[in-house]
Amino acid sequence: MVSQEATAPKRFMSQNRSMKSPPVEGEEEVLPAKRRLLVALAIIPAGAMQGTDTFAVSVALPTMMGAMSATITEISWVLTSYLVAGAIFTPLYAWMCRKFGRRFMFIIVVCGFMGCAIMVSQSTSLYEVIFYRFCQGFFGSGLNPLTYQVVLATFPKNQQGPAFGWLQTGRMSAVVIGPIIGGVLTEMFGWRTVFLMNVPLGIIALTLLLTVVPKDKRLDPKPFDFFGFVVLSIGIACLQLMLDQGEKNDWFSSTVITGYAVVACSAFYIFLIHAITARQPYLNLTPLKNREFVLGITIDFFVNILFFGYMALLPAVMQRIMEFPVLMIGLVMVNRGVGTMLSSLCAGYLLMRFSPRPLIFFGSLIVCLSTWMLAGLPPDSEQWRLAVAVFLQGFGMGFINTPCETAAFKTVPPSLRPDATSLFTTNRRIAAGVGIAFIVTQLVASTQDARSNLTQNASYYNEVLKHYALPENWSMDSLEGIASFERIINRQAEFIGYLHDFHILTICTICILPLALLMRVGSQDK
Repeated sequence: MVSQEATAPKRFMSQNRSMKSPPVEGEEEVLPAKRRLLVALAIIPAGAMQGTDTFAVSVALPTMMGAMSATITEISWVLTSYLVAGAIFTPLYAWMCRKFGRRFMFIIVVCGFMGCAIMVSQSTSLYEVIFYRFCQGFFGSGLNPLTYQVVLATFPKNQQGPAFGWLQTGRMSAVVIGPIIGGVLTEMFGWRTVFLMNVPLGIIALTLLLTVVPKDKRLDPKPFDFFGFVVLSIGIACLQLMLDQGEKNDWFSSTVITGYAVVACSAFYIFLIHAITARQPYLNLTPLKNREFVLGITIDFFVNILFFGYMALLPAVMQRIMEFPVLMIGLVMVNRGVGTMLSSLCAGYLLMRFSPRPLIFFGSLIVCLSTWMLAGLPPDSEQWRLAVAVFLQGFGMGFINTPCETAAFKTVPPSLRPDATSLFTTNRRIAAGVGIAFIVTQLVASTQDARSNLTQNASYYNEVLKHYALPENWSMDSLEGIASFERIINRQAEFIGYLHDFHILTICTICILPLALLMRVGSQDK
């Protein structure tokens, strides 16, 4: 029989084990399961606000252009101002979260975003719209880094995968629903109501933030690095403007675009030197020393090139080449969002048993399959074939996105999370700009080359074509026939350009495969 004295140390050790260890500096105590669920529900509408705004507003732009008698260049600043502000101010939230706390900043961001949306809806001139959209971009730039930080602080490492999966699902639901609701509201009530879409989402998010998200301790308040902020802001702004306006101005043949590039490169170089040498830089680059974070941010760069590249290509090829009605285009594109939502949830829970590496590899193969299907589709392809290819693309992206986010932040210390989330989000914004600019430029170049190749023998003076049995409306003996023939050539050249871009995006997807194999993050890291 064992004495009470002998069992006392065991009881003490057992009790000691059951006690919660104090949190690491910069990391809060893990919340109970029910509380974590409520926090996840709180950040989903907050995360969806930005996606809803971006994709819904794009639907309303043609109506806004007519209502305000604006040109295409002028109305494009409704989106450009928002994107430029978002790119400039995203790194600022690393410092602001340290100074004021992420919960407080989250509340400010949601309130500011809603307030700017209301002001845009009440604007009477295009200049007012652009100004308030810039302000909205300032607040919107904090949504992604803050949601990341809340997930990382609230959920233990072995449960962050499902949390990121739910967060990604919320974002994609906004991408799916946003254009549909935006189109209906614009058609029935006018463009102003589109900007009010986020007000109900913001109220729900704000209510949940105030009630379920715990207060957090401020990390290491430090003096604001004004020089670093100005230099980095100038670099990001010039880069965003270069990417946004490069194709319209024929890139570096334009002195304006060349000037943007020179200023951006100079500013980034100065900031890099400053960040390395300064004692307390505006944005700490230490997370870039973390192998897994660098791999995650690199994979995410390629993923966003793919996402926004396909977003720019697919609706255009369906409308211009395949001549689908607008409603059919919307229904086909919805499959992409549905696929991403399903796979994000699956990948999130699979991360509790598997490492991110096989999931990212699997997702990349699925996206490659989808791209191969798209590149092989004929111009008269059926809708269901496109819908299957688009669904597979979204399904594969979900298996890349969620594991990539989980792996990128898993080994980052809590004290560096504000900087890491800001770097990750800034990288995502730059990738979107690079992706769209690169794809559009390649499309224009490949279309011109294809047209040149197709028309080099298509001449009125070519005796072969002149006497060949062409369809009646393609006759080379009349101006109408020549014009019809030229329209067919232009359409074929444009279709070849789209196929060329699909092949380029396939190469981008293949680049992800070796990066996924280099990851070392396991599935059960505590």
